[in-house]
Amino acid sequence: MNNKLNELTKSMAQSVTRRAALKKFGAGLAGMALACFGLADRTQASTPTFTTIDYPGAVATLAVDINANGQIVGRFVDTSGIHGWLLSGGTFTTIDLPGASATRPRGINLHGDIVGHYVSQGEQEHGFLLRGGVFTTIDFPDADQTTASGINDNGDIAGYYVDGKDRTHGFVLHAGTFTAIDYPGASFTEAWKVNNSGQIAGRYVGSDGNHHLYRLTNGTFESFDYPGAVETAPAAYSHAGGLNNFGDIVNTYASGTPYGNLANHNVYGNVHGLLMSGGVFTSIDPPGAVETVAVGINDSRQVVGVYTDVNGRWHGYLLTP
Repeated sequence: MNNKLNELTKSMAQSVTRRAALKKFGAGLAGMALACFGLADRTQASTPTFTTIDYPGAVATLAVDINANGQIVGRFVDTSGIHGWLLSGGTFTTIDLPGASATRPRGINLHGDIVGHYVSQGEQEHGFLLRGGVFTTIDFPDADQTTASGINDNGDIAGYYVDGKDRTHGFVLHAGTFTAIDYPGASFTEAWKVNNSGQIAGRYVGSDGNHHLYRLTNGTFESFDYPGAVETAPAAYSHAGGLNNFGDIVNTYASGTPYGNLANHNVYGNVHGLLMSGGVFTSIDPPGAVETVAVGINDSRQVVGVYTDVNGRWHGYLLTP
C-alpha cells in the first residue's frame, strides 16, 4: 500500500516489544492549552486556535480523529515502536493490541468506540474495533490487507482493503455485512469515514493518474479537488481523512512539487491541510508548520491532524474554530 506516513513511522520505530493493551497515565500536557480540550464554551472562541498535541516522551505524534465529546485518538512513535493513544479529559491512554507489532487507531465515534488497523507478527495488516476494552479483528473476506478507518455512532465501519491482485477497494461494514466501494472507472479507491446518515468520504485514482476526493451519498458519487492544487489527496500523505455529519471533509492538497516524502526538506511549504464545507475550500496550516495533514473533523468543525516543524518533527494538532 502506498502509505508514506505509515512507512515513515515504521522506519522511525525500533524493535517493537509487546506492551500492555491499555496503559493510562495523567499527562502534564506541557505546551498544550487545556481550554482547547475542555470544549465547555465552544461558542466563545472568536478566532480559530491551534493547539499542538505531543504524546509525552514520543519522538513523533499524530492526531487522527475527534468525536463530538472532544475525545481525540492518534498514534505516537517511541523507541519501542508505534502505538495508539486516546486523549480524554486531559488524560492520555496508550492503545496497544496484544501481540501486535504496531497499533494505529484511525477513528472514534460518540460512544468512544475506536477503529484502526494493526500489524501482526507476520507483518500482515488487519482492521480492528476496540469497544469496552475488547479488541475485535476486522478482515474483509479473502483480503490480503484490511484497514478500518472510521466508525459512526450507529456502529457502521468504513475502511479499505487490498485484494489478491494488489488492488485497493473501499468498504463499509453494516450489521455484520461487508459491501465493497469502488469509484466508477477508478483503479484505486479508499473509504475513510462514514457519518450517521450513511455518507462516505474517501479518495480515488482517476483516469489522469491523480488522486481525488469523493463523497458518496445515497449511491451517488461526487468528486472534489482543491482549486489550483497540483494534486488533492496526494498519495504520500492522504491515506486518511475526515467526514462529519454535515458532510464536511478534511484532508490534504499539494500546492507544488515535489511533495512525495515527509522526510524530504524540498517539499516544505507544498503540503497543506484542507477543509471542504458547503462547497467552499479552506487551507489549514498551523503557525510554524512546514507541511500539514488534516485527518479528522467533528460536528463542531474542530479539526485534528499532524504537522511537521522546521526540524522535521511530527506533532499532532487541534484546530478549534
